[in-house]
Amino acid sequence: MKNFKLEKRMIDSLRLYGALLVLSITMTCCGGTASKQASERGGFNLVGTVEGYTSGTVKMEAYIDGDNKVLAEAEIQDGQFSFNYDFPVPMEVSLSIGERMDGWFARFYAENANMTINGKKGSYESTVTGGVVQDGAQRFGKTIKKFYAEHGDPYGFDSRIYAAKTDADKKKIEEEKVLYNNKLEDFYKEYIRLNATDPYVAQIVYVRLTSKTGGQSAQALAKWAEPIDVSIRQHPFVAQMFNMLNSMLETEAGLDKFVADAHDVKYKVDNTYKGAAHTNVKYLAVLNNDNLVALSSEFGIHDDYNAHGGKKEEPKAFNVQIIDTEGKELNRFKVEAEGLASCIAADADNNIYVLTTLLKEKKTKFRGRETVYMEKVGAKCYVFNTKGEQQNEYLLEGREYATGARIYRDKLLVSDVGKGALGIYNTADGKLISTIKDLRPCCSILDFDVDSEKGEILAANLGSFRVDGYTMEGKKIVSFGQRGRGIDDFHSCCNPVSVRRLHNGAVITVEKAPTRIKVYSREGAKYVEGIEELVEGCFHIPVMSDSKDNIYLASPKKGLVKCVVI
Repeated sequence: MKNFKLEKRMIDSLRLYGALLVLSITMTCCGGTASKQASERGGFNLVGTVEGYTSGTVKMEAYIDGDNKVLAEAEIQDGQFSFNYDFPVPMEVSLSIGERMDGWFARFYAENANMTINGKKGSYESTVTGGVVQDGAQRFGKTIKKFYAEHGDPYGFDSRIYAAKTDADKKKIEEEKVLYNNKLEDFYKEYIRLNATDPYVAQIVYVRLTSKTGGQSAQALAKWAEPIDVSIRQHPFVAQMFNMLNSMLETEAGLDKFVADAHDVKYKVDNTYKGAAHTNVKYLAVLNNDNLVALSSEFGIHDDYNAHGGKKEEPKAFNVQIIDTEGKELNRFKVEAEGLASCIAADADNNIYVLTTLLKEKKTKFRGRETVYMEKVGAKCYVFNTKGEQQNEYLLEGREYATGARIYRDKLLVSDVGKGALGIYNTADGKLISTIKDLRPCCSILDFDVDSEKGEILAANLGSFRVDGYTMEGKKIVSFGQRGRGIDDFHSCCNPVSVRRLHNGAVITVEKAPTRIKVYSREGAKYVEGIEELVEGCFHIPVMSDSKDNIYLASPKKGLVKCVVI
């Protein structure tokens, strides 16, 4: 396999990207002094017209750090508008006028070049010229449409499988889907080979590096990138992809070393544990005496706003339960807090941190009809003692959604599925210390764990079928997993949903649909036997372990399950 190490100047150019992207923006209409000043700001110069508009405001937006951000606005004058910006690395942006369904919307790759766009009110079809990456995207779009016309729509299989009346029909459609996906994968690889000097082909590999589309190992993805011609590897768009690939190649090989000191741990399900009564548990933590802390709700765990974004039922109450090692509830208190309680953590002094996701009613229009939904707008932390007496509360800066939580010494770590990020805060006042970005959530799930001794973070990046390890500073130190059915793989639509680091250094992963619990040690990966199905469909399975490395798992209907070391 070829060596994909980037030259220093290419890496340096990528480091500059983040800083350059947030430079001040100047937008102008055509002509005049303002236009001359704007042209000195950056190399992206776009002139556009939209038939049906002689005036109005055009917004330019991009998806950055989990948010759709407005980069600039421009006024239409005499039927024309213009943007000036700096894109050191080409980026997919959108332009819009008015409401998306009633106005005008276009998406394309912007880069430092003189570009034009021409559209029509009420249409998503626009003509964009002048950009190398956008030209490549358009060529690819025409080619993939031809493939779909000849071989069928890839998005139709799931609905056919769902509608199948018999297991035999379902199996037949699933087999058809496998054959189709293999043919589609061959198409992508051949397209890269035939267009090896087109910078856009890096996007085909990049999608597989960053999403569940591929779910392949770095070694396998490196073979996808091999045909890309050396003459374009310093192009910033291509370099961005190779930079990520190189990082994965470096860290993926480190699992054996990561668990080199971890001896094999074997488990059995503890059938004497009285945990079945504790249903609708959302999240777990553990106290310093090994008593379990469970965040539970008084309504169906899948009926809240976590259920794939749908508003199904107003929350009635959330409870914190203290449960002993035999499964007996010792104490319970209600969480009276703003927002939707979503996860908990406990520190060495047995303070309990309850994280809530703040919601705001939002109204949108779709083809004249008004839709009301609850938008996730922030996160808050409430601190209680084991008696339920509130000790502290604070807002968490930069969070949209509190998905998972852990305590490491004086730091509170909170994952955010909305932003695909993890925020690290001071436990005393909630001040933001740092953020780890570019995590890979899926199905409204993003969980993680922290090594209690080293402070190393393990994220269950189910959107890419991997577990990725980071230092507190955000440096990636290990990565393992790929999509598949083998013991070293993660299956289903996206997995794993949870991860846990044991005291001896071994790693536990939790998968759903079907449920699989695996332990990674120096002896390799091994299943925990005797685990029944814990959830139905694509939902989170909380996991926690105590000082003896016994494992606790939460099932909405079956309650708590305990696995003990044997």
